[in-house]
Amino acid sequence: MPLNPVALQSALESLFADPPSTAAGCAQGWADAVGSYAAGLLPTSTTIPAAKAALAAALQSAFESSSAGSSVDDAFATFAATVAAGMLPLFTGAPPTTPLGIVATLSGARETHADAAAVFAALIDGWLKTGKATLVAPPNTLVQWT
Repeated sequence: MPLNPVALQSALESLFADPPSTAAGCAQGWADAVGSYAAGLLPTSTTIPAAKAALAAALQSAFESSSAGSSVDDAFATFAATVAAGMLPLFTGAPPTTPLGIVATLSGARETHADAAAVFAALIDGWLKTGKATLVAPPNTLVQWT
């Protein structure tokens, strides 16, 4: 099953509507939403659980910082790199090459939790789908992450 941005949006909306009271809880909520979303990634990856754990830890640190924007981008880059590593032995994964770009997304006001969830889900979905993977055997087909 390919990536499901609607499920990601729904999970984020639930998180935004009733956020945990701690940075750790918020980070885990984001990691749970993104990890569940990425579980449908094609080509498949065996490292989604490790990527989810790394994302939670990195986001907690970012959320506890006064300048979280670039740290959030770094957290997602680490998540994607970990996912890419788990595509072996069938594929050589290559994570997105550009940052997520969370700072620009944070600058806009959102009317509702649903509006915010839609914006963040679209950002994450569009970004993650720029990842690629190459089949390790002939014909060495290059595919986009879906």
